[in-house]
Amino acid sequence: MVRQKPKAGEVYRHFKGQEYLVLHLAQHTETGEEMVVYEALYGDHGIFVRPLAMFLSRVDHNKYPDAKQRYRFELQESADAEDTMQKLIFDFLDQEKNEEKMEFLQAHRNHLSDRFLSVVAESLDFVENETDIDQRYLSIMNYLNTLIKYESGRLR
Repeated sequence: MVRQKPKAGEVYRHFKGQEYLVLHLAQHTETGEEMVVYEALYGDHGIFVRPLAMFLSRVDHNKYPDAKQRYRFELQESADAEDTMQKLIFDFLDQEKNEEKMEFLQAHRNHLSDRFLSVVAESLDFVENETDIDQRYLSIMNYLNTLIKYESGRLR
């Protein structure tokens, strides 16, 4: 059976239980081998790279006899993707300073969605005029940058 290649934005569960968000498919510059770039959806949200063939490989049940999954990484249902989006939204809303909000948006630019950007704009009292996701992102970043400049210039 040939497995489908992962797509950016999909959430996969590793056979050891943690969830990861696929950011990109990439190509190794020297060997041409396809690679998967993905982000941990726990802890410090580390970014990792793994060869596509290994990402899609079966679990070695001789080495890991208690593993429940058939494959090393398995695509999660859309309900899990919804949970992931909710977590990203709440994580953004937990950022207190505008600098932190900017850094968060920069770190998560690869999983922007219409819904996520709408929540971000609303939380900032920012009225969006753009329709393209990249343009919306840039408008929000410019707005945050303006807020940061304004706040740093005020007397306290």
